[in-house]
Amino acid sequence: MSNHSACPGIFIAGTSQHSGKTLVSLGLVAALRERGMRVRYMKPVGQRTVKVDGVRVDEDVVLINTVFGLDSPAADCNPITIPSGFTTDFVAAGRPREPLITQIEDAYARLSEDADVIVVEGTGHAGVGSVVGMGNAQVASILEAGALIVSSGGLGKPIDEYSLNRAMFDQEGCRMLGMVANKFLPDKMDKLGPLLAGWLERHDSHLMGVIPYEPVLSRLTMRQIAAETDAVLVHGDRYLDRPIHNVIIGAQHAHRLLQSLEPGTLAIIPGDRDDLLLAAISFEELSAEGGIIGICITGGISPHPSVLQLIERSQAPVIELYAGTYDVASEISDVVGKVVTSDHEKIETGIRLVSEQVDIDYLVEAIS
Repeated sequence: MSNHSACPGIFIAGTSQHSGKTLVSLGLVAALRERGMRVRYMKPVGQRTVKVDGVRVDEDVVLINTVFGLDSPAADCNPITIPSGFTTDFVAAGRPREPLITQIEDAYARLSEDADVIVVEGTGHAGVGSVVGMGNAQVASILEAGALIVSSGGLGKPIDEYSLNRAMFDQEGCRMLGMVANKFLPDKMDKLGPLLAGWLERHDSHLMGVIPYEPVLSRLTMRQIAAETDAVLVHGDRYLDRPIHNVIIGAQHAHRLLQSLEPGTLAIIPGDRDDLLLAAISFEELSAEGGIIGICITGGISPHPSVLQLIERSQAPVIELYAGTYDVASEISDVVGKVVTSDHEKIETGIRLVSEQVDIDYLVEAIS
């Protein structure tokens, strides 16, 4: 089936995981709607899923449809999900990719019925999904969508990443719309931005925008940390959306821990260090603005019952992980600050940055 009857699509591809595709997708949907266009959002292949109306769909579909009040059927926005074991079964059985292509094309056609443009978000870099014949470049080609590559900031690295990813899109016959360089260090933008733009122009491409690094977008909440690490919630569900600014390991004397604590701290404390747990809770209680953001108890050791009672009376969100302190610290450091529906500041910041920094008019002209 050809896609000529469907409305134009903008395929947002990243050069790596966590490059900022969802941020750019969010901002584009907002900017295009502001120009009076009827916009739909699609993530053809999803990996991180949640359940909506009895159907498992990618969490980014829930985010964007919720933020903009889009009533598209969730299953059309994310026609293919890749649960654990799917790729192994697919390859072992030698399955064809044609049924998956049909699923994506049919969903896209339905979304096109009341849309002027569809923002299509990929999964990872250009090759992700190739194992089932659904790599990003392959999907963009199936949908005849123009590709916009989101890279990191700088000069050498984004050009190298762009060249590698573009080669796959070129191989699939996709039209390249250009590049957005994300997480650019603000003090490097004036010098390196024009150099990056010049290189792209000389190589038959276009720098769509340079988005500065914004610390708030990397910020985590206790809820995200708990979800990403499969932690057990000990206390304080209603405090889980507090932001985390820094993480410390409690392995010192209690008075030294107290000196290290400040608002926005997550303290990682072994379950057998009742002295440190008491110090952290007392800091939370004594601070006028709610001093400590959260506590993570480690080692699979439950604190003394009297300490647990004090935890339950505090306003500190407390989670528990069974691994040792340093393994937990390493696991938490790997958690990435994804945009979630409840984080209004991140959503507003992302929409503002894309509106200010990305050449939306050029994009609209390129797809029309």
